[in-house]
Amino acid sequence: MRTMFVLALLLLVAVAGCGPAAQAPSVAPTAAPPAPTEAASVAPTAAPAAPTVAPAPTPVLGGTVTRAITAEPTSLDPHAAPGSGQNVILPYIFDTLVFRDMDNSYQPYLATGWEIAPDGKSVTFTLRDDVTFHDGAPLNAEAVVFTFKRFKEAKTSAGEGLASMTDVEALDDYTVRFTFTEPSAVFFSTLATPYAGIVSPAAVEAAGDAFGQQPVGSGPFKVAAWQQGTEVVLERNPDYRWSPAPVTNPGAPYLDRVVFKVIPDASTQLAALQAGEVDLIFVNSPNHIEKLKADPSVELIETRLNSLIYLGFNCAKTPLDEVEVRQALSHAVNKEEILAVALGGTGQVAFAPMAPTLPGFDPGLQQYELGYDPARASALLTEAGFAPGADGTLTRNGQPLNLTLLTFARAPNEDVATLLQSQLKAIGVNLTIQQYDTPTAARAATEGQYDLLLWRYDRNDADVLNVNLHSSRIGSSNRFGYSNPRVDELLDQAARELNEATRASYYVEAQKLIMADAPWQPLYVPVDVLAINKRVQNYHLASMGRILLNEAQVLTQ
Repeated sequence: MRTMFVLALLLLVAVAGCGPAAQAPSVAPTAAPPAPTEAASVAPTAAPAAPTVAPAPTPVLGGTVTRAITAEPTSLDPHAAPGSGQNVILPYIFDTLVFRDMDNSYQPYLATGWEIAPDGKSVTFTLRDDVTFHDGAPLNAEAVVFTFKRFKEAKTSAGEGLASMTDVEALDDYTVRFTFTEPSAVFFSTLATPYAGIVSPAAVEAAGDAFGQQPVGSGPFKVAAWQQGTEVVLERNPDYRWSPAPVTNPGAPYLDRVVFKVIPDASTQLAALQAGEVDLIFVNSPNHIEKLKADPSVELIETRLNSLIYLGFNCAKTPLDEVEVRQALSHAVNKEEILAVALGGTGQVAFAPMAPTLPGFDPGLQQYELGYDPARASALLTEAGFAPGADGTLTRNGQPLNLTLLTFARAPNEDVATLLQSQLKAIGVNLTIQQYDTPTAARAATEGQYDLLLWRYDRNDADVLNVNLHSSRIGSSNRFGYSNPRVDELLDQAARELNEATRASYYVEAQKLIMADAPWQPLYVPVDVLAINKRVQNYHLASMGRILLNEAQVLTQ
């Protein structure tokens, strides 16, 4: 039965990947349709025999599911700076106003419905009236207002969708209205992220700066223990009664605990899964995937996370501030070799800055790709004033073209970086690889301490371009020092356009300019593989690789 469910989910993923995200509905359903009117006067002389219905299987209660995470979060406050590991754990602790389904549609969650004003400048939500936080306090309009004022004031990259929000107010105990200076195309996608989880105002005020280590939400699990550097342990919330639509269990989870074990090394994660020490890992290494295919105790599921792996250039540093140099280095990259050698053929070569599963991707953009052409790369560098020295290294004004590549420790980054090093060496460019843990690499990238950046994004909306390449984000999420006023203009238009087709057209035009300016060389679209022990049953996959455990059960072998 679970296998059929997973197959159905994969079909949904495939369908979702073929078209634009569904537009947020103006009014969500608030109640089921009325029951049919009962037949009136004359009943049949003999009622047919009732069909025999097999009783529903009794859920298996108790047990623990353990998931390996590569990096420990620095905070579990949804309004702290986003970091690796944080977005994995937050959805189990906090609930959101809306839920994003596998087809990219928005479904009721803590909000039972909503109305968008005709001018798009306000959205009014009706809330459930039966939700409580882990501390017993009611989740009401006051808590939603507190949460979103706090979220906006935090000014994190996760809250970009609130940029045009001017106010959020409680109209009554369970009605909230958001007001904007202009329509926001990214508001609903922001609401569906774990960073928009509703926090307990009382808990925030009581804990102060320590709230990130003592988070209180309304989710199906709550924090039981946090052993720094080792694991985060969540326990069942026995009062939970408000699961999102895909979950058929309306009540508390069947599991006792969910444990997130910090294991930075991919090989150690693999060994832990096969030894039964963890139940769930995400696998990126082709060699590891092949090993797990032969393990009868493990199920493998391909997932796509609206992701892109790219090579970024520091446009604020010489000589990468010259577009010809960035174009030359882009032409030196052999993406097919990367896919075949580093990825074992798993994945898809990329040519545009937008992942194919996001609205705004257009196959026609391939004609603008700076494809593999080492001769053209050399010619551009010659035009820029570089010439080979005695050892073949390109120099200009006596300075060799020596560059550093920054990336984070995650398979298969090391293999990809080594191939890039070899490919650039072939045109006379020396590349030094710097690979750090994720927090250290992210800090170095934001501070501009690199020349080339091997990086990845996972984003549930096309505003990934606004976040990463708009000039107003330079020094924060725009780590590349990239600026183009016309690109900014197109991205701003897309951010306030509610018509999905028109919005996508702005992103297509922006990508044409971005591809010519070459702040990025898109490399490939990854396929992330979920490996899960078969003793874990009845889990659900949601958008962005999220795994719902509300009705998961651990079966004895």
